[in-house]
Amino acid sequence: MEDHNTPFYYHHPPPFVLSPPASETSSPSDSPSSTAVTSTLGFPEITKEHIDNCAFTSWHPRYRKHVPKTTIIHDVDPEFVTYLLSDGIFLPSEHRDAEWSSDSEWSDDESQNVSYAKPVESNADSDIDWDADEDEVSAGPTAVDPASAFPELHQKIKEVIDLYGAVTPKLNWSSPRDAQWITATNSLKCVTPGDIYLILKSSNFITHDLMHVYDDCISVPEQTRPDKVSLVLRKWIEFNPSMEFRVFVRDRHIIAISQRSEAFYSFLSPLKSRLSKLILSFFLDSTLKNSFPDPDFVFDVYIPKPESGRVWLIDINPFTPRTDSLSYTWPELLAISPTLRLDSPGPDQLWPEEPQFRLVSQDEGVHTFSTKPFSEHMVPSDVVEASVKGGGVGIAEFAKQWKEMLDKSETSADMRSDSQSRS
Repeated sequence: MEDHNTPFYYHHPPPFVLSPPASETSSPSDSPSSTAVTSTLGFPEITKEHIDNCAFTSWHPRYRKHVPKTTIIHDVDPEFVTYLLSDGIFLPSEHRDAEWSSDSEWSDDESQNVSYAKPVESNADSDIDWDADEDEVSAGPTAVDPASAFPELHQKIKEVIDLYGAVTPKLNWSSPRDAQWITATNSLKCVTPGDIYLILKSSNFITHDLMHVYDDCISVPEQTRPDKVSLVLRKWIEFNPSMEFRVFVRDRHIIAISQRSEAFYSFLSPLKSRLSKLILSFFLDSTLKNSFPDPDFVFDVYIPKPESGRVWLIDINPFTPRTDSLSYTWPELLAISPTLRLDSPGPDQLWPEEPQFRLVSQDEGVHTFSTKPFSEHMVPSDVVEASVKGGGVGIAEFAKQWKEMLDKSETSADMRSDSQSRS
C-alpha cells in the first residue's frame, strides 16, 4: 500500500502510485494489498455489493439526519467524468482570479497562475470510454471549458455553492484530501465551481474511484469502474481535526476506535472514556449497528463538542485493506474477537467494556509534525506548470524535455571524465 513517487506524473499517475487516503478507500489495483493479501489475513471476501453499500449515495438517505447538510448531484454527465480523467487542468474563465496554493515546499514561486480554457462545443452524444486505458483518456490539445462542456452540471454546482456559501466536494466514495495542498486555502473548501474542478482533477483518490474502485472484488472480476458517478457537495464546516475519529466494526460490533489526525493533542487522553461512550451510543442510536447492510465496515465520525453529545457521521468505508487502518495494523484489527467487545449497556446501564481506542502519542506526534499530510502526492512546480499548459504541451512534453536534460547531463559527465583521463 506504499506509494512509489515519480517525477513525471501529476494528475492521474499509473495505478501503482496510488496510496490509501486517510479517510477513504484507495489503493493500486496491482498493489500487495490485493486479493491474495485479503485472503491471507482473513478479511471477508470483497464484493461489489459491499463497495456499493459504502458509496455515499447508498447510505446517505438512511442516515441523513446524522450527516452535515449535503447536496448530491446524481449521475453526472459523461463529459464531466471524461474531463476529470483528461490530462491538464483547464478551469472556466470565471475562475480567473484563482491561484495555486503557495503553501507547499515544492513551489519556488509565491503563486502560479492557472490555465483557463476557451469555450468549445461539447458533444452531447458522447459516452465515457471505459474500455480505454487510463493513460489513453485525454482531452487532447483542445482546452475544454467546463462551463460549456457540461453547462447543466456547472449551473447546479453554482446553485449549491450559492446555497451553502462554500462546499466540500467528493464523488461516490473518496474525497480529494490528497489534493487539498493545491488550493488557495490549502483545504477542501471550495467557493467556486473552478475550485471543485481543480481539486477533483488533481486527486489520485478521485482517479482511483473512477478507474479502479472494484479492483479485487470477487463477484465482478471484469468490472473495476462504477456504472454511475455522483458528485457530493457537503456544506463547508471548519472541522477541529482533533475531534475526528475512525471506527472499525466487525460482525456488527465496534472492535476499535482510532484518532484520525496524526497530531498529538494532550487534552484528548482525559476525554477518552467520554468519547468512547459517545461513539458507542451513536452506533446504537443511529441504528447503524443493525441497519447497515454489511456486518463489517468502517465509519468516520466528527464530535464538535464532547460535552454536547452530538456526533456527526462523515463517511462509511469498506472493511478492506484499502481502507487506512490509521493507528492500527490490519492484522491487529483482524485479531480482535468481536465477541469480546460489548456495544450495549449492562444491567446497571454502565458500559461493561469499551473497545480499544488509540490516540497519537506525544512521540508519534513529534515524528509526524514535520511531515505534511499526503506530501507524497505533491510534485515539483515544473510538473504543475507542464500539466496546465495547453496547446499540446503537457506531461508527455515535460517527460521528453526531462529525458533530454538527463541525456545531456550524462553526455557532459562522460566528456569531463574522458578529459580528465587524458590529462
